[in-house]
Amino acid sequence: MSTPRPRLHPRLRLGAALLSFLLGAAALAPAVPALAAAPALTASEEKVQAAYLYKFLNYAEWPPASFAQPDTPYVIGVVADDAVADELARIAAGRSVNNRGVIVKRLLPGEATAALGGLHMLYIGGNEHARQAQWLRQATGRPILTVTAFDGGLEQGSIINFRTVDERVRFEVSADAAEHSGIRLNSRLFSVAMNVIKGNR
Repeated sequence: MSTPRPRLHPRLRLGAALLSFLLGAAALAPAVPALAAAPALTASEEKVQAAYLYKFLNYAEWPPASFAQPDTPYVIGVVADDAVADELARIAAGRSVNNRGVIVKRLLPGEATAALGGLHMLYIGGNEHARQAQWLRQATGRPILTVTAFDGGLEQGSIINFRTVDERVRFEVSADAAEHSGIRLNSRLFSVAMNVIKGNR
């Protein structure tokens, strides 16, 4: 039986590469030397994760059938993490990604599979491992970019999983899971991921 991941340190250092990413750099890339010397900043775990979730929209491509109209908004579902949902909604308010608005939808832990309809991204928070695994099973095979933040997230079928290394939020990616969901990830996302799983496991 897996042990639920403990909550992370409430404040995290932002490295130069992450700072560049969160400020809206044109590409995900390592920090330039000038930024590398800048002092580390701090931010809450929820703020960093929400900023990442918003940015991930720029580095994923969904099947055309996922959008009913050219201006159909992205819909991000958030389970069991109101703090991330609140911060993500604040970031997305009045903004667009690829000429599409962004809607943040809170999902209740006990909602049925039908709640996944129309989602483009699903962030699964909380610390109940069985419930997290259940949401991932329900999303398997659907064109939904699943994001988790617990040990073994990729092994459970998530496409992106947050990890904390040296008090910095990092992420790992499963190219296999993305392909199975029909989502294409930009190679620039792989370049800054701490771990990328490719090929049959």
